[in-house]
Amino acid sequence: MEVTVENIGPIKRKLGVTVPAEDVRVEIDKAYQGLQRHARIKGFRPGKVPRRILEKYYGDQVRGDVINRLMQESYARALEEQGLEAVAQPEIETDGVKLEDGLRYSATIEIKPSFEVSGFDDLELERKVEPVADEAVDGQLERLRESYAQMARLEDRDTVEQGDLVSVAYTGVVDGAVLKGASAEERILEIGSNTFPEPFEEKMIGQKVGESRLIDLSYPESHHSPEIAGKTVTFRVELKAVGRKDLPALDDDFAKDHGECDSLAELNAKIRTGLEGAAGRTADEQVRGELMKQLVEKNPIELPDALVERRLDGMLREVGAHGMDASGNPELAAKLDELRTEFRRRAREAVHSGLLLERVAAQENLAVADGDIDARIETMVNAAPRERERLADLYRSPEARREVRDRLAQEQALEWLMGRVNVRESAAQT
Repeated sequence: MEVTVENIGPIKRKLGVTVPAEDVRVEIDKAYQGLQRHARIKGFRPGKVPRRILEKYYGDQVRGDVINRLMQESYARALEEQGLEAVAQPEIETDGVKLEDGLRYSATIEIKPSFEVSGFDDLELERKVEPVADEAVDGQLERLRESYAQMARLEDRDTVEQGDLVSVAYTGVVDGAVLKGASAEERILEIGSNTFPEPFEEKMIGQKVGESRLIDLSYPESHHSPEIAGKTVTFRVELKAVGRKDLPALDDDFAKDHGECDSLAELNAKIRTGLEGAAGRTADEQVRGELMKQLVEKNPIELPDALVERRLDGMLREVGAHGMDASGNPELAAKLDELRTEFRRRAREAVHSGLLLERVAAQENLAVADGDIDARIETMVNAAPRERERLADLYRSPEARREVRDRLAQEQALEWLMGRVNVRESAAQT
């Protein structure tokens, strides 16, 4: 096999691949030998069909199968021989295939850019930890208290008012069918909490115990769930009881029962420690973000379009906007264009940062052990027990393991960089 490489840009290469005629002939012979063992043609015994007859019936199929197989195998071998890593499927061109002369084709590919990362030794960053205010501790304590509130039924009123706790049964119907996941035999709801879309709770005001109401909720075209996007869901709501919120007292007993502490003062201290830890982690993330922002500015590189598009698609899928059709809705189309523009900017930043970190890992010989890859895969598989078998099978493939290795290498590189840069702790503001 002969391979030529043409440099057609910083991140594009054009491979010229030639598979000798003899190799092609051998593969065609193998294909017909395999076909002869299994072909069933009237008038001939199994395994005894002459090749000229097989060529008449299956010639185009054999030719196509051999070409496809040889292209896949030779393309993979050409990348390996030339030390190239393609980031997307190649653009294949053939100039008239004459198998008797061998197989010739070209493959245009995008590759990761080749560069050296610099400028990280003189980076100066500020780590600013926001102080935890007493109000934040009090708010966390109050939310914990709210989570243990009980509903005390009213004896002097049976109609719903703003701020009430209500016990309801409901069922949602769309397009004449019950909507999956939109029903409950009994649920406690606070009127005015906006737990449901706003009109739902508002339309319950004045409803009496034992009464059922039909409440229509309209969902926008941009809603993440295609089952209800742009549709109206009708909820049948039965009011079972009206009550008020009965909050437990904030005392030492509350701390013992619900905070795993011996006293309320100890629970307050525990909450403060947790909030301070969260503030520290937020500060660390901000430092890492600023580090990458400065490193990107100091190391401009050309980004492969395929990697950017792949990252963009992933972002759009996460928010349910991938493949969304906005035809006939100018307002939605404008919002989608704005969303895609912003997400494309973020995708470019993410790809740029990832390539820089991969390169830092290579420059500094930060190796990822197979055991680390196995451990990360096990963590991801265990985090989704319902998808365990599918994920376990997915991560057996070399491509998936390579993606995990790249991710771990990026994490190692980021931690290595954090150990090299100058981080200044800022004084806490009060």
